[in-house]
Amino acid sequence: MSNKMWRVVDLLNWTSRYFEQHSLPNPRLDAEVLLGHLLEKSRLQLYLHFEMPVFQEHLTPFRELIKKRIEHTPVSYLTNRKEFMSLDFYVDERVLIPRPETEQLVETILTAKTEDSQRLLELGTGSGVIATSLAVHQPEWDIIATDISEPALAVAQKNAETHACAAQIKFLSGDLFEPIKAMDPDGKTRFDWIVCNPPYIKKAEWDTLSPDVRDYEPEIALFAGDDGLAVIRRLIAEAPEYLTPNGRLILEIGDAQADAIRTLIDAEPAYCTYQLIKDYAEKERIVLASVS
Repeated sequence: MSNKMWRVVDLLNWTSRYFEQHSLPNPRLDAEVLLGHLLEKSRLQLYLHFEMPVFQEHLTPFRELIKKRIEHTPVSYLTNRKEFMSLDFYVDERVLIPRPETEQLVETILTAKTEDSQRLLELGTGSGVIATSLAVHQPEWDIIATDISEPALAVAQKNAETHACAAQIKFLSGDLFEPIKAMDPDGKTRFDWIVCNPPYIKKAEWDTLSPDVRDYEPEIALFAGDDGLAVIRRLIAEAPEYLTPNGRLILEIGDAQADAIRTLIDAEPAYCTYQLIKDYAEKERIVLASVS
């Protein structure tokens, strides 16, 4: 960038072209989000202030953001922000960036016919977007959220506090059901819902991932053994022990895992019904299973 007077429109045009030259998939969107973040303006406000000059106090940090984005640092990590279920969440390198597909997981739970008060367990909460979104929409529900990563739990706690529902969610550290076993050695605790967006990528698929994902997002939240089913296999096998009668297990799965999931659930007699729900791309991405 030269020392000329830069306007919003100039910066957006220049940055979009620069990102496009570096083969970033959404050059214009990235430029708008990053500049809007620095100027504390929405994308719409940027367009309403196209002619507004941008001075050195913002140009210098904007150059740094451009440099990091060229290195494939995800935009959400640069802004520490991601929208999920129309709520704003804090994210950083300690947690997986929430995907739009996961919103359908939350929506499926919210649209299910349930009693007013439900007890829900989220395993592998990460940034806490699922547990917090459910708490915001269902303030009478009792929610426990676990994660093996204590740094991730710190992010989840921060998000719950931001959305004024920290008192409704109990965050526990540990691997899947281990914190529940530690909390209740007698095994009497039961949940109406167990929800998880588990890691489900095969280790062999490492090289196929975008550098934005592969080089920055936490591996523990992405990969699940040679077949991508290491965590899902445990969830399907162990969940019935923690579900109430008619309780439900709901998981997000990989877009090529549906047949394997059917085999796993069919092998567990505790499940009386299940369905695989298609996402908006018509791929089976959510499994909802009920126990008798």
